[in-house]
Amino acid sequence: MARRRDDQIRILGQRFKSLGMSRRNFMKVAAAAAAGTATTAGMERYVGPGAAAAPRRAIRRQEISPDRVFYHFGLQDDPVSWDWNLNLYCNAEETVAAGLLTFDADLNAIADWAETFTPNDDASVWTFNIRPDNVGWTNGTETRPVTAQDFVYSWERQLNPANAAAYAGFLFDIKNAEKYNLGEEVLAPEDLGAVALDEWTLEVTMEGPRAYFPQVVAYTAAVPSPQWAVEEYGSDQWASANVPLWVNGPFMLDEWEHDVAAVMSPNPGYWDFESIAVDRVYSPIIPAESSVLTYERGEGNQKLDWVNIPASDLQRYQDDPELASQLKQYVYPGIWMLVPSNGQEPFQNDEVGLQVRKALSHAIDRARLGELTNGQTAEAFGMVPTGVFGYIDDPEIAAIQAFDPAAAMEMLVGTPFEGGQNWPEITMHMRGSEEIYNSDLMANDIVAQLQENLGMNVNIQVWPEASWRPELFKNEFQLVWIRWWYDYPDPNNGYGDMFYSKKSSGKRQGWSNAEFDDLVDQGKGVADPEGRLEIYTQAERIIQEDVGYIPVVYRVDNYAFKPWVKDIAVNRQGFTVPDGNIYIRMLENLRVEGRPEE
Repeated sequence: MARRRDDQIRILGQRFKSLGMSRRNFMKVAAAAAAGTATTAGMERYVGPGAAAAPRRAIRRQEISPDRVFYHFGLQDDPVSWDWNLNLYCNAEETVAAGLLTFDADLNAIADWAETFTPNDDASVWTFNIRPDNVGWTNGTETRPVTAQDFVYSWERQLNPANAAAYAGFLFDIKNAEKYNLGEEVLAPEDLGAVALDEWTLEVTMEGPRAYFPQVVAYTAAVPSPQWAVEEYGSDQWASANVPLWVNGPFMLDEWEHDVAAVMSPNPGYWDFESIAVDRVYSPIIPAESSVLTYERGEGNQKLDWVNIPASDLQRYQDDPELASQLKQYVYPGIWMLVPSNGQEPFQNDEVGLQVRKALSHAIDRARLGELTNGQTAEAFGMVPTGVFGYIDDPEIAAIQAFDPAAAMEMLVGTPFEGGQNWPEITMHMRGSEEIYNSDLMANDIVAQLQENLGMNVNIQVWPEASWRPELFKNEFQLVWIRWWYDYPDPNNGYGDMFYSKKSSGKRQGWSNAEFDDLVDQGKGVADPEGRLEIYTQAERIIQEDVGYIPVVYRVDNYAFKPWVKDIAVNRQGFTVPDGNIYIRMLENLRVEGRPEE
């Protein structure tokens, strides 16, 4: 839905377009040094590309209507880079990147740079038709088209073992991708199943039928990188603060002041540019513990137009009529779980370890966590959350790990820990800076429950974001409190990407079960939804009986939006859907109306 813009900007935009130029040309500024960085008050700053500093200063003085600006709750930590192709966890703003497909608010895979996508008869070959004659890539001064070859290059880059991309396994559905990544056979990049038939047509041959492949390529892990920029600046520098950033998403990165903010504006070459209703997006880098205060009292550009409300603030918001009117709820596609390693005592892979793991599984009162978080969790009895295909509503499976303190102690009979005695030192590892998700609150209560119900004394080890995944991927943690936000709405993303033990990279736990792995392999190749659901139901039963993990709670969010934020998407369940791990297109669809003048 096209929005009416300021007449002068609209006319200038038309003139620039007629010259084959970006309307952003007049807004660009070079960095103080050839690398493209400037220093302000000791802070390194990325500044959009251009020819001189004066135009940037002039534009920064240019007034933009308050109703064309949005303050985004998108960054709680400084980005590592802007290269999702090699580092899915770079922690940057995904809205500057776009892939073949994206997700709508109902978590359906829909067209993005591929305007159509079709399978062959058994979904073993997918063809993506990219929007022809586009100028989607830009660094703010130059433009290039988004082509089929961009995806061929980028997926090979992600799979190339020399690059050691932690999320390479995400693309293993592509023919020969796993063999190429693992070096099992001498393969060339040309042996991969992704082929550019021409500039605008991408054909992808799978390892077998893969009906869910559109959901894979709709996720951020499948976005492309600009080959020319990678080759010019280097794989570790093209998306750093030192060079102009080439983007193909709805927004461009104008500025990045480390640990302060990222500033973005619409990309004129994006295929849906005309529907974007904001001219500038500020994304201040606000630590999780400060986000609510910033939402309420922020000043200047360090403010927020929406925020996730943690349990500690929820009651206050619900009791205040003005704040309560700003609340919106969403059942987020994510799960919290406890993962005991079967490689370390007392959770090791033998009969005693299994009994201890079973005791652990019966010692957690999920309902208590719901009360503790003021209703911001829902009890979980399976890997797939409600609202996602693959959710299992089976009372028999729910009973496998049901809360039962008496049964928990009974499981210890005959073990060295009978009666809740003689426990070794136990450490539960968890990611830090997640107060907005109530992680600390729940983790401490789980530790208290294990003490109450098993006599188990558990220490908590909190890891900073930067080192969390590298340490986790070593599979050396004794006990893990971990979340899994779904990347794409399909059970393969849970059972396959989280617990499949044959993964070559990105393994989050040390549990392994051959029968489970075989079922995951089968589930990938079945096109019939009911048939797939039956396979994953069997997989769920196996992993729960072996206590490869303990499903604890699903995530339920309460967000606050300023009264002037309009047109936030509502899904078919009636929930307001903000940007998250799957849906990342909020900024392109919202508008601002009635923001008070400062």
